[in-house]
Amino acid sequence: MKLKQTKVLIFLVVLFLASIIRPSESHPPEVYCMTDRIYKVPGCYDALKIAVLDRDIRWLSVECCRAVFATLPPTCLLKVKGDVILPMTSFREICDFAVPAAAQPSS
Repeated sequence: MKLKQTKVLIFLVVLFLASIIRPSESHPPEVYCMTDRIYKVPGCYDALKIAVLDRDIRWLSVECCRAVFATLPPTCLLKVKGDVILPMTSFREICDFAVPAAAQPSS
């Protein structure tokens, strides 16, 4: 091979390796919540949807908020409706507002 072809080939190999090795700039994968505890409390999931979509916290119960605080990890995402997906920390803040002291786990 000629010197010019060799340089071009080396450049392409380096460019290819740089594109492979470079860390991805995409968002971290979405972690969905294990919602077993929320679904075990009758009407809890619906009350959470209403609290987020309609901003009506009347339907949140102490048991529902306890289930929200028991859902791990706290940074997981809960799908409310269609493309509305919120982190569990948002629901915890709603429960702090709706049922302040009674919902939080005892330490």
